[in-house]
Amino acid sequence: MVTDRIDERRTKRRPRDRYRSSRIYYAVGEPPSFLAIWTSRLAIFCAAAAIVTAGLHRVSLLQTPVALTIAYLLIVGAALAVLMALVAGLDIWVTGRPGSARVFVGAIVGLGILAVPVALWAMSLHYPALYDVTTDVAEPPEFTVAKEERGPETNPLGYDGERFAALQRQDYPDLKSLTIPRSTDETYELVLQAVHKLKLKPTLEAPPDDEDDSPGFVELSEHTQVLGLVDDIVIRVLGSDDDKSARVDVRSASRYGPTDFGRNADHVRTILKEVASRFEASVPDPDKEAMAARKAKLKAEKGRGRASKADRKRPNLSRSNIRRAPERKASRPGSAGARGRDKPGAQFDE
Repeated sequence: MVTDRIDERRTKRRPRDRYRSSRIYYAVGEPPSFLAIWTSRLAIFCAAAAIVTAGLHRVSLLQTPVALTIAYLLIVGAALAVLMALVAGLDIWVTGRPGSARVFVGAIVGLGILAVPVALWAMSLHYPALYDVTTDVAEPPEFTVAKEERGPETNPLGYDGERFAALQRQDYPDLKSLTIPRSTDETYELVLQAVHKLKLKPTLEAPPDDEDDSPGFVELSEHTQVLGLVDDIVIRVLGSDDDKSARVDVRSASRYGPTDFGRNADHVRTILKEVASRFEASVPDPDKEAMAARKAKLKAEKGRGRASKADRKRPNLSRSNIRRAPERKASRPGSAGARGRDKPGAQFDE
């Protein structure tokens, strides 16, 4: 009878107690779960692969399309590692299994990798969706070498005048053409000096032709410091009809990405500023010339003035013409005049 009552109580246990007893159990002595082990491995692998990919792309050993594909896969892997860390953390919380350190490492490393694209996306909100800027939105300078180096996966070189010009006028209104009061050839030389001063390596140098009235072009490529992304730059020097002035236009375009984070506008400003500095350095300053002439005149007048006592030469007593003649009548001994004349060269001290 007693046994039957105990069995009856067990069978009449509340469903809530039965569910709780079957779910919560302790497995302290068991090894970590599969997710706890592989979440840290996957996160660390993605971090190492990201560093290697960025390094190889920076030294131009890995093409940009391949590097971008690997980056997308690594972002997916980092997101998967974070999801695995979340599930493994819940399992450890319920069952008490070991592996919390692995879960923590996987979550932190995975979130660190995911923070990079999130930060880039947040930064892109402060810049226009523009990857091609120029000082001449009506007739922008055309690329020559960049057409051969770009592929179908890169940004097109065709300038979208309506959309790009509107965005540029709104966000970069200071980008305008630079007019130099020099001939086309002299302005072209100033541009080359500015490019070399900025330590840029031109890929194309086409001087202006006076017979064909063709402008001069300087084309080059610039790499970003961290990831090594390429920006193509072209400079055009267009002369006037009387050849007394020339206009300098600069165009900069990124090969990849819908936005350039303001890099192309910085390229244009830096080049134009350096060209203007080269021109100002070549113009003679009348104020400086007048000041230099005044200093030279004062120096010449000072040189013709009376020499100071320190600059005078001491007399050479060995010379016969400054010795006292023996036939000169001697003064009385003991007098002041005699004592003064007994000293050699004293008369030259007056």
